[in-house]
Amino acid sequence: MDEGELFYEFTDRHIRHLVYEGAYRFAGVAEELQASISNIFKNWQQRIYRFDNDFGASVVLYEPVAKNRMTWDLVTTRFISDDPLAYRYADAINSNLHWRDVQRILDQIKHK
Repeated sequence: MDEGELFYEFTDRHIRHLVYEGAYRFAGVAEELQASISNIFKNWQQRIYRFDNDFGASVVLYEPVAKNRMTWDLVTTRFISDDPLAYRYADAINSNLHWRDVQRILDQIKHK
């Protein structure tokens, strides 16, 4: 991630819709399985956004094995209850994004 990317990261215009920020969480995976494979994903950071239309996104920052820089992946989610972590993936993964791309896609999800 270059300096420009760091600047964009600190300008999250969707911050009020952020319901989770922290270590990567595996949606729909049992806790015991999560614990056993979490070492592989130890440096992955996740942000989960939820908009008023019950759509949102799981956004993950990580360093791919084949690349020497951090990158973002985003998948649209559909929430199934009031629990901020109860969602299903509603779309394909958008991979290898810059932060400004993440913000643009979040704009689109917010207005679905």
